[in-house]
Amino acid sequence: MCKKNVKKFYSIGLMSGTSMDGIDASLIQTDGFMVYDYILNCSIDYPVDIKVKLKEASEQFHEKNISWADIHKLKRSLSDLNLSAINEILEKNTDRSLKVDLIGYHGQTVYHSPLNKISIQLGDPKYLSNMLNIPVIFNFRMCDILNGGQGAPLTPIYHAARFSKAFQGPIAVVNIGGISNMTYIDGECVIACDTGPGNCLIDDMMIKYFSEEFDHEGRLALQGDVDSKFLAILMSDEFFNQAPPKSLDRNYFHKYLKSCEESPQNLISTLSYFTANTIVDAVKYFPTDVNKIIICGGGSKNKYITKKISELSKKEVITSDSIGISSRYVESEAFAYLAVRCLLNLDISYPTTTGIQSAMSGGSIFRPIG
Repeated sequence: MCKKNVKKFYSIGLMSGTSMDGIDASLIQTDGFMVYDYILNCSIDYPVDIKVKLKEASEQFHEKNISWADIHKLKRSLSDLNLSAINEILEKNTDRSLKVDLIGYHGQTVYHSPLNKISIQLGDPKYLSNMLNIPVIFNFRMCDILNGGQGAPLTPIYHAARFSKAFQGPIAVVNIGGISNMTYIDGECVIACDTGPGNCLIDDMMIKYFSEEFDHEGRLALQGDVDSKFLAILMSDEFFNQAPPKSLDRNYFHKYLKSCEESPQNLISTLSYFTANTIVDAVKYFPTDVNKIIICGGGSKNKYITKKISELSKKEVITSDSIGISSRYVESEAFAYLAVRCLLNLDISYPTTTGIQSAMSGGSIFRPIG
């Protein structure tokens, strides 16, 4: 990570995670190796109707019963929301000499199946590029998938750039979004995988049974009991017997909820414990024991999950917020960083992070017309 480029880019990253709750945007300055400045962030929550349509779209892709007219309308709505996020960043910027060079646009994942060589992110990069007159990098995952990789997680190279200077020795960086992923960092050694569900099961059951979008600070989970039998069924899934690299679709574990007869409150406790347990379980695959677990993403606010990770791992567990790194914006910063690496044809995925045969770059560049 000591390499440098002469050119430093101002890059905006846009991230919409598998929690399907909205858009995070970050403006950073980077040369694709080092990050020189963290400039601005903003978030836009999805309107309720967009959240509903996204869940419906995800179900359509899983059931292979797709209304393409609805999908195209949804893509444009999402692009307009991402445009609003970028404009908010631009309006907040007081340095009029700062010119944004690039946008890293992840899009909203609605279906992810490396086995079938498919990963679908909804969005319209051409529209954004033309509206803003700025090049847009999109389609980050497909190059990896088409070359034998999982297409996820893609943030490990950024986790290494962001966290390695602050800590010595082997550490684990865990992002708890809809799906949880973990990056093991020990010097030049970087290994990663999806560990299991993050917030997706909890959030979906909170909406279904309590008309709440998430379990605020894990308060409901703290009040319930863990169903050990149902937990054992969840943990017996073959996914947990697979060594990294590996990745998940947000709906993968929903099949277990169809026959579950647990009370709603205990179900939230069990699913929250499940998330924590799968994170801790993944540590066993790394070559040496980690001395610290750093948590970011929306799940870092869930005190039940963070407490259980600490208890089960017997490690020091901290949130990135506690060291001055906003847990909300690590992923959007990452796609600003990855966009620059894609532009420069630098590697973004590796055999130890996605299972690809050899390290390679990715992404598609959309340049403004005219």
